[in-house]
Amino acid sequence: MTEDNKAIDDFSDADKVSSDMNFWDYKNVPNLIGVFDRFEKDAYGEHVVLIAEDGEVHLPNLTALNSKLKSAHKGDKVKAVNLGEKKSEKSGRMYYDFDIFIKRTPAIPEETIKTE
Repeated sequence: MTEDNKAIDDFSDADKVSSDMNFWDYKNVPNLIGVFDRFEKDAYGEHVVLIAEDGEVHLPNLTALNSKLKSAHKGDKVKAVNLGEKKSEKSGRMYYDFDIFIKRTPAIPEETIKTE
């Protein structure tokens, strides 16, 4: 660092970097219901995106969520419930666990799908 660029806290709200993604605040809002839309790539792999009452909701990229939602298909109704922190029997590390409920979307018969 040069003398002119010292570690001085001269930041303001204008310097703040924000995201327009709506992430699920699972620590304060323990239940979420929405329609499965997709897995979206991120800097750490991928995370789930649901369509909820307020629009798109991005779920955090957590193994406990992603592994249970691997079987979801676009259009499936999903309910996620935060069970709180648990201790891993294997590693002894603490992690957040979730119950996941999935209601499958009925398959659309091929003859009703129009392609042009």
